[in-house]
Amino acid sequence: MNLTKYGGGRTLKLASCLMICSLFLLTGCGGDGRPTLVPVDASVTLDGQPLDGATIAFIPNEGNPIQRGSNANSTAGGKFTVGTYTKDDGIPVGSYKVTVIKKELVSKLTDDFNSEDPAASSKPIKYKWITPQSYSIPEESGLNVEITSDGMSPSTIALTSDGAGPVVETVGGRAANEP
Repeated sequence: MNLTKYGGGRTLKLASCLMICSLFLLTGCGGDGRPTLVPVDASVTLDGQPLDGATIAFIPNEGNPIQRGSNANSTAGGKFTVGTYTKDDGIPVGSYKVTVIKKELVSKLTDDFNSEDPAASSKPIKYKWITPQSYSIPEESGLNVEITSDGMSPSTIALTSDGAGPVVETVGGRAANEP
């Protein structure tokens, strides 16, 4: 190929510059263009006791270069592992607001219950909040964590209860007072 026809050395310089820029852009990213994920094994407690069966969500704080949320579900002992793209694959470095939700079903599901369309059921679903509802709202939870290459700080999300949660009726999969 005759490079002088296409600008000679400028073409090579441009190609070299693009390759170098591409390498810098990929630094810190996986081969698929995703950010590098940090494995996070942590725990959640309620009034000092391990909280199993909770859903934990990590919402990037403003200014966080990564804008994709991550989540986890706590198991026995309140332990959880965070996932962003797949279950338990980790979370990008940055600061996050955290929400924690745990509810228990207190009514019996009817024979005609349809999980895809709860409104089609003959009776509303009733559940009780185990965690205070304020922990389910990012702006109200007061929960923040920092993810570094070493993991999550703090490594335990410590919640306090405000007593027994309210019993809420749900129709159409969502209660009127549910966030």
